[in-house]
Amino acid sequence: MLRLIHEQTVIGALLIDDIDDGLPNKQVKRLGSSANPDVYHRDGYANAPKQPCYIPRTNPLDATLPGYIDLEETERVTLSAFKGKIKGFMTSGQLRVVSLVASDLTAPVVTATTLDAPAAGDVTIDGTGFLSVDPATTSVRLFGAGVGDVTLTQAQIEAVAPGAVSDVEIIIDTTLTTGLASGDSIVVTSDGKASNTSVI
Repeated sequence: MLRLIHEQTVIGALLIDDIDDGLPNKQVKRLGSSANPDVYHRDGYANAPKQPCYIPRTNPLDATLPGYIDLEETERVTLSAFKGKIKGFMTSGQLRVVSLVASDLTAPVVTATTLDAPAAGDVTIDGTGFLSVDPATTSVRLFGAGVGDVTLTQAQIEAVAPGAVSDVEIIIDTTLTTGLASGDSIVVTSDGKASNTSVI
């Protein structure tokens, strides 16, 4: 799959009009439209146009993130990325492209949380699927009687040593987890999907 990410160097959405497959047009309606998505056809013909492929400037679900869409890597999408509109937007700095596989977007799973590891007061979270695909970011919510309710971003975690975020492990320094105690809970969110709740 290819993720097309708006670089926000121009106002408004970017239109990719040289592809007619690989689109999510059979799964969702156009943004702001009440029309039936089934009226669009992948190849388009008279009186039944294909769905336009717009990349929004900001993410409709999180306005702090740039807009993006995910496309299947069909022949036409690949051709556009090497010679067509996608390539043109990349060259002009209006768009960046990230390659991913569907499994990169599965919900994270927490298998264990350990307090006082690797040092006193630190917390180590083990599991899978913790890394987010650009431009999405990973966050950790800690909540309970001891810690209260705190959400930490990946940038906040990595800014304080030994804080680290990998696909299978997150380490949070004690200075970010004041009051965290046994019985408190942790939820990891990556690519907008929340993990199971893990109790320390």
